[in-house]
Amino acid sequence: MNSKSGRQSFQERLDRMVGKLRTDILSGIRQPGTYLPSESALAKQFQLSNKSVRRGLEQLVEEGLIVKIDRVGSMVMETARERIRINFGCNSSLTSDFMLDELLVEFHRLNPGIHVRPITLNRFDHVQSAGELMDNGLLDVVSFNSLQFQEMVESGFDSLLEPLEKDTSLYPIANEAFIHQDQLLAYPISFSPVVLCYNRAHFREAGLPEPDSYWTWEDLIDAAVKLSEKRGRHAIYFVPASENRYSVFLLQSGLDCAEEVKDGELAAQTANSLRIYSKLVNNHTIFPKYLAGDYEDATIPLFEQEQVSMILTTYFNLNEIKHLPLDYDLAPLPTLKHRDPQKTLIITIGAAVAANSREKEAARKLVDFLISPEAQRLIRERTVSIPARKSMAEMNVDNDINRPSRYLMYREMFPTFYYHRELGLPIHALKSFRKSLNAYWSNMIDEEELHRELSKWMRKSKQLI
Repeated sequence: MNSKSGRQSFQERLDRMVGKLRTDILSGIRQPGTYLPSESALAKQFQLSNKSVRRGLEQLVEEGLIVKIDRVGSMVMETARERIRINFGCNSSLTSDFMLDELLVEFHRLNPGIHVRPITLNRFDHVQSAGELMDNGLLDVVSFNSLQFQEMVESGFDSLLEPLEKDTSLYPIANEAFIHQDQLLAYPISFSPVVLCYNRAHFREAGLPEPDSYWTWEDLIDAAVKLSEKRGRHAIYFVPASENRYSVFLLQSGLDCAEEVKDGELAAQTANSLRIYSKLVNNHTIFPKYLAGDYEDATIPLFEQEQVSMILTTYFNLNEIKHLPLDYDLAPLPTLKHRDPQKTLIITIGAAVAANSREKEAARKLVDFLISPEAQRLIRERTVSIPARKSMAEMNVDNDINRPSRYLMYREMFPTFYYHRELGLPIHALKSFRKSLNAYWSNMIDEEELHRELSKWMRKSKQLI
């Protein structure tokens, strides 16, 4: 595994060199007629052999960006800046979510006349940032997840997205994430359910059976107590106030914003789900007290370091441990009661063409490429993420990546998948309720006030239906 991981690391270094030089040339940092650093200097800078550097430079020659002059060096071509440039607004996490950098290298290879400039959007205000840039014609392509798309629709930014033709080769549930008023406004690139990830070795050491689809949250808490007693460490962690975590409990409770809600009253099932959730995250024998970590997610580091045995996570997050020798696997999330129908939160990441783009044809080429068999194959082969294209997602892959043995578990879970919008709560309500949860866990408000806050948003949402 080490030698294979080394080859992977080499490829990443080579791609980084080619991508950096390409970006510098197309952005004008390296002017036409100037020369690139020597092969030996590039080899030292990017930790590559001279032979590997030459291979990377040949790629830039094929793209028409440089010309190699014997005994002189590699000169930037005059025509290099006469190319179509498109701005791609995205989240920085896409580099790990599905190897966006590698996908763009392949896109540039296939489309040497187009240069994609990734623009990292505001981490804490992704939707507003994307909307303003698109409205001013500064983005050609934009990516977002299904939760952010819901926020875009609620903010009226959906009019800034170009309608697309549906592609039936993509999983239908993935397409559903970005349909509004019968129009597909983005192509899904990759998706993931929220699942339970666990360390198999820890369960064996504690003499416990591994989690299965019959587990309830009470079963999880009981197993966590035993794991903590056996190992002398915490047993489970996730970011409690994340909309992708507490929403699971609201979803499983059968939250219905169309029902009649009196002040401060919730359906017994919804109130019970919040009680179980609080029972879990407030038990600091099994759950680390990281409640303040809304944005600095310690989940994967704690699991990687074997400080916890279980985490609530997505396939996207598992890319951070894909080259580690951890013995881990996946299970569906527990339910509130035995025999409850399973309800699973799904998150889909997609890309859309900006309606105001001045380079709409090139922008569409990029979006089409991201769901093409070539790009989707790369996602399947080089990541743990699930490609949106069915044929690529279900293909057999045999390489050095440490995937869970139950990777294909998601195929049996499709009937259980739900998006955030099916809660019936607008995004600003979910975000406001997150603040109430933090206040409740900090003993600033009591359970009655917490229920009153959720009831208030349910009533407001009912008035909008």
